[in-house]
Order: sequence, then C-alpha cells, then structure tokens
Amino acid sequence: MKAPLLSFVFFLAFLIHTNAFAQAGITASPAKLYYQLPPGATSSEKLTVTNPNSINLEVGVSMGDWEYDEKGENRLLDPGTLKTSCAAWIKILPGSFFTLIPNERKELLVDLSIPENADTSIPVRTAMLYLTQLNPGDLKAQNGASLKVSVRMGIKVYHSFSTNNERDVEVINFTDKKEIQKDTKTGKSNELSLLEINMENTGKIWLEGKVSWELLNQGTGEKTKLQDLSFLSLPGDKRIMQQVLPADLKKGNYFATAMINYGDKEELKIVELEFAHY
Repeated sequence: MKAPLLSFVFFLAFLIHTNAFAQAGITASPAKLYYQLPPGATSSEKLTVTNPNSINLEVGVSMGDWEYDEKGENRLLDPGTLKTSCAAWIKILPGSFFTLIPNERKELLVDLSIPENADTSIPVRTAMLYLTQLNPGDLKAQNGASLKVSVRMGIKVYHSFSTNNERDVEVINFTDKKEIQKDTKTGKSNELSLLEINMENTGKIWLEGKVSWELLNQGTGEKTKLQDLSFLSLPGDKRIMQQVLPADLKKGNYFATAMINYGDKEELKIVELEFAHY
C-alpha cells in the first residue's frame, strides 16, 4: 500500500476588505495601516494577531514592498526595491517572532519613524507587513494526500506627508473596443465588446473609488445601467478600467456616460462617449 503523498502548500492572503482570513491559520486586524506624518515624526498603530487553531502558532514578521500594475493587481517586491518604499522606516514591537497558544490574541505595535531628511517630493510611500506561519499545519486533500500548509498574510502600510488629502484623477482616454477572449476550458475564442477608460491618479494621496456606467440607445431612448467597477490607486498610478458590454445589448448607436467617484460628493469626473454597437 502506497503512503499518501506529502506536499507543502504555501498560501498568501491579502487583507484588503476583510479583517480576517478564517481558514488561513492566522487572523489579523486591521486590514491596512495608515500614517500621515511630517519628516522627523513617529507614530504607532496597533495590529491584533489571533491564533484560531487548536495548536500553537509560530509567527514571523517581515517587510516587503508592493505596487499596483495598470490593471490594479498587486506586484510584490523585496523591501527597499521601490523608491516609494517605507519598509526601512518600520519597526515591530515587541519583536519579529512570537508564539501564540490556541485562541490567543497578541497586540503588536507597528512604529513608523520618518527621517528628518525624507524626500517629501514622493507624496505617498508604502510597504507590506508580512505575518508568516513558521510551523506548517496539516491538511487532507480530497484525494487523500497529506498537505503541509503554511500561510503568509500581507497587510498594507500607507504613509503620506500631507493631511490635506489632495485627490485628483485625469482621464487620458475613453473608448470602445473589441477583444478576443479564449475560454480556458473549451479552447474556443469569443469576441467581446467593451468600454475602456485610461486614467491617472494625479493627486497626492491614495484613492479608493468606483466607476459607474450608463448607456443610452440613441435610436430607442432606452437606458442600460452597467455594474459599477471599484479601483484602488496610488499617486502617479495609471489605471485601465474595462467594462464588458452585455451580450444581449441591442445593436445601434449609443451614448456612454462614465462617472468616476474618487472621494466625497464633489470629487467626481464624468466622461462621455458616442459609439456604434453592431
């Protein structure tokens, strides 16, 4: 009789909109840490880490860099790689290694100290704080194989020199286009009709916004509201937002309106486009 295969599985969990990753082996709160400090200042934020398991949990704390690509996906890099990194300014107290007994909670202090000579021409700096499970847990796969599961959880750190929260977005282009998408299961290719907005964060603060879309059929007067799309960006980021048109959208000439909400009620950009859908 063959022994079950022993494999090692490594998970990376990002706490973006939730305060916990329930099946990960580590839970932590809050999901993101924000600092707004001038040069020479220091501030601390609390991070609560919990062991939801029935065994002891050994945790290591480390730092890294991150940025968004043009589609808004995370790119992970070594600490100090980016000119926008603040990883070297961060200190974890009481230390970078600790053990939690089952259901124990531990409060960490994440200190951010800004150098006196920090370059203030970079409006926002970021880092990634990693919580890594150092003693892998056991898990059984559906095929009976034994897995060793370890989790690394990423918590984003943001720093701004300003407290004014200067937000702005510039729309570079708004167009309609066709794209060929291949179904990975069937191998068939489908042509998609979509709207695309190219924009840039020209402000001095991080943005959490959304784009609302509406179509007007110029022949019939019928309006079609499309699903909102959310986006996150940092100063200087260029972003491509694509909205696929419904497969059953009637053919004809359309007037498209996209409303970009990137702050409070007064922080809006509205762009419009005429296009033919055939």
